[in-house]
Amino acid sequence: MSRIVAWLLRGLALGLALPAAADEGDLERALERIIAARGLEPLETPPFVPSAKFHLGQALFFDPILSGTRDVACATCHLPGRGTSDGLALSVGAGGEGIAEARRLRDPARLHPRNALDLWNRGHASVRNMFWDGRVAVVEAPVTRFRSPMGDLLPAGLESLLAVQALLPLAGEEEMLGLAGDRSPPGLGGGHGGRPNEIALAARGLEGPERIAAVHAVLMRRLFGTVGTPLADWQVAYRRLFDAAYPDTPLGALTIADLANAIGHFQALAFATRDTPWDRYLAGDRAVLGAEAKRGALLFYGKARCAACHGGPLFSDFQFHSLAVPQAGPGIDDSGDDRGRYEATRIPRHRYRFRTPPLRNVTVTAPYFHNGTATSLDEAIAAHRRPLLPRRPPLPGGPPGGAGETARRASFTPTLARAPAPSRTERAHLIAFLESLEDPQLHNRAAIVPTSVPSGLPVPAASSGR
Repeated sequence: MSRIVAWLLRGLALGLALPAAADEGDLERALERIIAARGLEPLETPPFVPSAKFHLGQALFFDPILSGTRDVACATCHLPGRGTSDGLALSVGAGGEGIAEARRLRDPARLHPRNALDLWNRGHASVRNMFWDGRVAVVEAPVTRFRSPMGDLLPAGLESLLAVQALLPLAGEEEMLGLAGDRSPPGLGGGHGGRPNEIALAARGLEGPERIAAVHAVLMRRLFGTVGTPLADWQVAYRRLFDAAYPDTPLGALTIADLANAIGHFQALAFATRDTPWDRYLAGDRAVLGAEAKRGALLFYGKARCAACHGGPLFSDFQFHSLAVPQAGPGIDDSGDDRGRYEATRIPRHRYRFRTPPLRNVTVTAPYFHNGTATSLDEAIAAHRRPLLPRRPPLPGGPPGGAGETARRASFTPTLARAPAPSRTERAHLIAFLESLEDPQLHNRAAIVPTSVPSGLPVPAASSGR
């Protein structure tokens, strides 16, 4: 081992700066030792082989017919052109107009409390929970099962966490459901304009799992039609798509689980990252990373201690930590605050902890954190060593400021507080490494975004500009 490589490894372990004299060969030899010690390997992803089930899920993901007012699709807040997020600090679902950063609420009081999570690689086996607070999860003892807010009313036959996750936005008032008094926009064609929100009406007066189940039942009737009522062209189209995806299941036996499984299957294939520079490097292509990215990788796995939480094939431990991110937006309940994992568990020590976000394609999913408080990667990295100070005016619908501020700051993860703060140059190197996690096919989505959907409603991603 050369003297410089020995210095590199010892310095990384002790939290010292990388020596400026280290050339690219020294960097590579030090990085190879870390790769071997940690057993790092290229990410395994499913082959992209679209099937009838994929095409059904694709239609459902991009079709606003699934929303109460027929103007919000899953893709409205998960645009392929915005890294499967929407470019907003806090997502705007039901009651909004426009697309991506230009989307605005007609009524600011209906602002969603959290940033729209990206969907990259969520079908991977290492994913153990969903949402910022982990309210959907895999539980493996005593038998493998799913945990969700639907409790015992969670439908049978769900195939994946992605499928379980897909059930909840359909029943979220700020996401896709809307309110009982809402009507669809009058300008929608194909007989969709000015229609009452019969899905939200069916849920009125219900709470908890019963409310979610009622939403799902009416949504399936909207998609398939009812006996004795003439079918719309798009209902005929959906019957055909479901029949092709589930040829052994009679129409009357299809359930919301089949819808969710199709959406989950589509996402697992469509949003799997493949052939990133980092994966090619791990596979043996040593020329694919530059010196800055290699320095960033050494920092990531060494001095900066990023891998303590952002480890594993998706760069997340899928655990919950606090960065004391200041409150922005309306909060989760009447408190005007968002207490993260606590909102799902009600365990006091979980206050202000949020799930570690995976980092593949993180370069295209700004803004960052559960409420979009960090607008850049540089700002987000810096916040891992000190709590972000409130530096922007409160968002519409949010508290006047300071909600839970003392308890939030006290919750800051001690391991992060003790770690050395990376310099501006080191943050640039870390960002260079994170850029190596970007899928080169990220913006080549011709096979992902359909040109039309069965309902004839506008496809949200088609007008995103990317």
